[in-house]
Amino acid sequence: MGQVIFVVWRECFEALLVIGIIYAWIRRNQNSKKGMQYLTLGVVLGIAISVILALIINGVFKQLTDDHQTIFLMCMSFVACILIVQMVYWMSKTNRNMKAMLEKEMAQQVGQNSWWGALFIVAIAIAREGSEIVVFLSGQIMQLNGSNYSGFLLAVLIGFAVSALTFYVFILTSRFIRWQKFFTVTSIVLLFLAISLCMKAVEDGTNLLLEHDISIPDWLINPAWNISAFIDDSGLIGSLASSLFAYRSQPMWISVITFASFWLLMAILFLRKKNNAA
Repeated sequence: MGQVIFVVWRECFEALLVIGIIYAWIRRNQNSKKGMQYLTLGVVLGIAISVILALIINGVFKQLTDDHQTIFLMCMSFVACILIVQMVYWMSKTNRNMKAMLEKEMAQQVGQNSWWGALFIVAIAIAREGSEIVVFLSGQIMQLNGSNYSGFLLAVLIGFAVSALTFYVFILTSRFIRWQKFFTVTSIVLLFLAISLCMKAVEDGTNLLLEHDISIPDWLINPAWNISAFIDDSGLIGSLASSLFAYRSQPMWISVITFASFWLLMAILFLRKKNNAA
């Protein structure tokens, strides 16, 4: 539940931020009823694209056999991991001038009397955030049933409500708080979410190989340590730490290697970007 709330909160906040920037630009530069109509249509279209993507993914999943469903979930987890890293990398480069970029694109489209172009700018921005939610939470979405649907829906609603509250606070305090730090902290948590998805995919793949009697070196699947007496990942706190921060009380060595390799790659990627910027 914590993973669902965090993902929905973070992505919906970004979507609200985009809508707010474009809304303010229309009011300031155009004050156009037509512009507001296209903004609304863009939001609706972006949400519709995200819902269609969720239905397609769920429909494909239900047509697969058990083993193929496991492989499909593994692939979606890897895709989600890559998308999260790409998004965090992109945000680290653009969060300072995202407002200027959006306003420039809107001005170009309106200057060419192309409100349809402005509509698609909004729709793509919303669809991007919505599709990321769908991909990031694909595992939970594809395992929904009558017993867990209400809990998932509640987590989504909480995430959206918190994102709306965060956006409201952002508007009130944007002159006093350096919100770049907000994006930095949440981006770090997103990277932990990425490695959580990656580790789960690796562990599911390992278990699938073992189920089919495919040999794996014993040392890779042996526990590296056992700290379940301290925090058990089957408990409430441990489960939350597991879904958000890739915590394992008894990790296999293959999980430890995956975790270490991921953060080594992230260090290389972001330090290289920092050096290039310098």
